[in-house]
Amino acid sequence: MSLHELELKISHLLRAGVLFAGMLLLVGWLWMWAQGGDVLTSYSEYKPQSLSESIQWALIMNDRALLLSFAGLGVLVTLPLVRVLMTGILFVKQKDYRLALMAFAVFMALVASFFLGIEL
Repeated sequence: MSLHELELKISHLLRAGVLFAGMLLLVGWLWMWAQGGDVLTSYSEYKPQSLSESIQWALIMNDRALLLSFAGLGVLVTLPLVRVLMTGILFVKQKDYRLALMAFAVFMALVASFFLGIEL
């Protein structure tokens, strides 16, 4: 596989990921709207809640629309990780090991920042 083909595959993967995440979010939000009308009324007051609590609550309440929205956000947030990882692989294929090392270091920093920023 040529480098141009690999870059094209990365581009197609990212485009498909954004479209998939957008569809999950759209379906989840429309489903929420269809279930309860005005979905923004529950956000009139701030209640700090961790991600795991929100997911557990949605599972207990069988709120599939909210779970679908969370899935869409999850896909959207992981796309930059995929991009950096694929770029590192591309640099390895180009035999540019210095840039590949930097790309993998950025990937590890992104993964670490996600885990440090999530309050479970």
